[in-house]
Amino acid sequence: MTSPAKPLAAALVNEVPSADVLAESDGLVRIAVDLDDLERAVHGLAGMAGSRFADLFAASGRDETTVLHVLWALDEDGAYVMLESRIVGEEYPPLSDIAPAAFLEECETYEQYGLRPAGGKPLNRVSIPPQSDHDVPRLGHAPSTPPQDVHAPHVVGGNAFEFPVGPVRMAGAESLYYGLVTSGEEVVDLYLFTWHKYRGLEWRLRGMTPREALFLVERVEGLSAVSLAWAFASAVESALRLTPTLAACRTRAIALELERLYNHVAAIAALCQATGLSVGQANAEIALERLLRVNAAVFGHRYLFGVIDLGGAARPPDLAALRSGLPGAIEELRAVTDRLSTTNSFLDRLEATGILHAEQSSRLGLVGPVARATGMDIDVRARHPHRPYDVLRPETILRHSGDGFARYEVLVAEIEESVRLLDQLAEDKCEASAPSLPAEQGVGLGWAESPRGEALAFVRLDEHGRIERARLRPASVRNWRAFDDACRSQNVFTDVPIIEASFWLTVAGTAR
Repeated sequence: MTSPAKPLAAALVNEVPSADVLAESDGLVRIAVDLDDLERAVHGLAGMAGSRFADLFAASGRDETTVLHVLWALDEDGAYVMLESRIVGEEYPPLSDIAPAAFLEECETYEQYGLRPAGGKPLNRVSIPPQSDHDVPRLGHAPSTPPQDVHAPHVVGGNAFEFPVGPVRMAGAESLYYGLVTSGEEVVDLYLFTWHKYRGLEWRLRGMTPREALFLVERVEGLSAVSLAWAFASAVESALRLTPTLAACRTRAIALELERLYNHVAAIAALCQATGLSVGQANAEIALERLLRVNAAVFGHRYLFGVIDLGGAARPPDLAALRSGLPGAIEELRAVTDRLSTTNSFLDRLEATGILHAEQSSRLGLVGPVARATGMDIDVRARHPHRPYDVLRPETILRHSGDGFARYEVLVAEIEESVRLLDQLAEDKCEASAPSLPAEQGVGLGWAESPRGEALAFVRLDEHGRIERARLRPASVRNWRAFDDACRSQNVFTDVPIIEASFWLTVAGTAR
């Protein structure tokens, strides 16, 4: 292997006495580190240019211990590095003191495994409902002390009160509670409870074959069926050393870009709704409906379920339907965005609303259009390309103001880029192929650029090829943590729905 991460692995081995390279594969280096040296290794990774925290999770070991996995993305080098440390007791170094983006994962690890960072910092409840502690599915054992719903005290001049929103909000909206602290109009504080949709999906995947698991993976958040399935499939393929054909990868890429198109258009429709433009919303939803019909004509499913298969793709695209149906839907959409770009009542509501800065994106580990609207160059299609993106080389769309208007501009520009990619993909051979899987053990990491950003999947298979541990990390897991910051940035009460629409996340993707 000629991975650019090799120099990093060598540097960590030299700097951290216990570091030992476990395995290297395309795009991933796994390094075992003693728990006593984990903090030092994370310091080293955090200080490297172009590195960012990607995930933290635990897995039960085969020797009655628990293994903590800390994943870093080296975007400049197109590689991931995973640190693995065995934990015998119930504590590990407080890694979020070094990488603040890891805090929610520390909370989730405590909920699932009863493991907590040393130092006794308060941990929030992020996934498991409080009323179900006695029998809720969890991957390890219950924590000794249940996590709390911790949020900052409300200290403002004058009188402030908490306005509860949710968890039941309106028809078609996911269950979500946010405590909106206001003094009448200005948003003073906001905090989220996202655990109402917790389904224990990672717990349910244990013991399944990867093909059995694929059905559930597609349904973690239904709006990212292709991207999460691709991430999971590539993790399994890495574990079993399978390589999909280029023609099957083109099939996957067509589905991925169609998924991006309809999600971005749905976000634009939601922005119109949030800003009170009922005509704009109706026109955007007409374009959305046409795109969903294109999906059905090309792949047989409006939301593109059942396209990805392990080792390839389950069905080939109907390229004639793509060529005939897509242009009309895109022209319908362009007519909408052209009118929106000259509608002052729309633009004024987006500008300076829900502002995030590049420093916040970096500190919180944000991904996708939310990060790219702050100038962060993070797109795994370009930075960690699977075939055929290594040849197509998609353009990364960046804006820098970090407000709702920047996020809207990123969505519109990415729609045009997806259309360009689809035009190229439709010119080459695409196929369906689904090889049989060997019943072997292995470990693999997979990724894909979902409409919301980087989606990750990790699998560990036993000697029979069944899942011992699967970790699914949709992009929503990373980006919800910035929603409250965006809402506090000098916004008023009625800006919150606009900010939520511009983020276009799913609750199911984080409360999985």
